Amino acid sequence: MIKKFISTFVATLCGSLMFGASSFDPQYEQITFNSVIGSLVFGMIYILPIVIVFGIPFSIMIDTILRNLKTKYRHVIEISLYVVFGAVGTAIILLILALGDGISVFLEFGSFFILALSCSVPFGISSIILKYVFKTVPSP
Repeated sequence: MIKKFISTFVATLCGSLMFGASSFDPQYEQITFNSVIGSLVFGMIYILPIVIVFGIPFSIMIDTILRNLKTKYRHVIEISLYVVFGAVGTAIILLILALGDGISVFLEFGSFFILALSCSVPFGISSIILKYVFKTVPSP
């Protein structure tokens, strides 16, 4: 389970960086260290609960799907499943937001999808790397 929490931290950090990068308009605002840190903290406050609620259960589902898969393309299939589940998570979040805002929120699917991919793909990559690292480290 520690692997999932490390992957959650990596995904939240990458998502917060993407959120911070998308919140600046360089034409109108000078980017300072304080504004970068502020946008990272703001992004983590909103992204961390979403990654915990969607990322960990989706990761457990992907691990269950791939448990008995023995092919050399296993990692490619796993990353593609993270992309698919990122799209599913984006659709679920937009459906929840559509309850209050109406159908106009679906016009923002592209930006939400890019933000979801900036969380789900690093989550998947770090999950794959951590599985390999924890598998190869001998137990005391």
